[in-house]
Amino acid sequence: MEDFAVKIQGLTVAYDAKPVLSDIDLEIPKGRLTAVMGPNGAGKTTLLKSLLGLIPKVKGEVEFSCVRGKPPKIGYVPQSESIDTDFPVTVLDVVLMGCYGRLGWIRRPSKEDKEFSMEMLSKMKMEQYWDRQISRLSGGQQQRMFIARALAQKADIYFMDEPFKGVDAATEKAIIEILKELRSGGKTVVAVHHDLSTAPEYFDWVTFINNRVIANGPIEQVFVGENLSRTYKAGGVT
Repeated sequence: MEDFAVKIQGLTVAYDAKPVLSDIDLEIPKGRLTAVMGPNGAGKTTLLKSLLGLIPKVKGEVEFSCVRGKPPKIGYVPQSESIDTDFPVTVLDVVLMGCYGRLGWIRRPSKEDKEFSMEMLSKMKMEQYWDRQISRLSGGQQQRMFIARALAQKADIYFMDEPFKGVDAATEKAIIEILKELRSGGKTVVAVHHDLSTAPEYFDWVTFINNRVIANGPIEQVFVGENLSRTYKAGGVT
């Protein structure tokens, strides 16, 4: 096994006493683009949220590999529909939130922080919307904004929940270019992904789950008919 970014042992997560993830043992490697794939209800979003501590686990251990002797910085891109877009903030306000992990909540963002945030918006071709209220963005524009916020965190590991959902072809192309750039910089990306047709092109590692781990490994070895059949034959609760 390669050097791991995340190691999971015996992870079980339940909603209303019903297990959604059962005894997950999994290692996700450093410096890879990993797709987490499975049918609706397989527990993909639950896996990401449990790793981030956003939902409690019944049991199990999660270990993040240190980076230069320190805990890794983690970036998160949620599903766009999980955000309250009526909150009165602009696009730049949201991206600047990515700086607070480095600044703390007391220090105000500096001119350099604002310039860096604008640079991240430019990467996502969103700089012209910097002062727009987020409720006035399309779904694809919101997704670009949230990825710009994650980039502003200067993270070591990025968790992304369906980053391509509801976006147009141009946005999808822009996002995958950013993901490959992150990989080239030694970053780790773990993304929930649904499109079987693009997975081999976009990702180099895949984790198939359906309430438990079905298969995990390099995409050229694991993305095969037998594993697809075993993964997509049933479902559960996301």
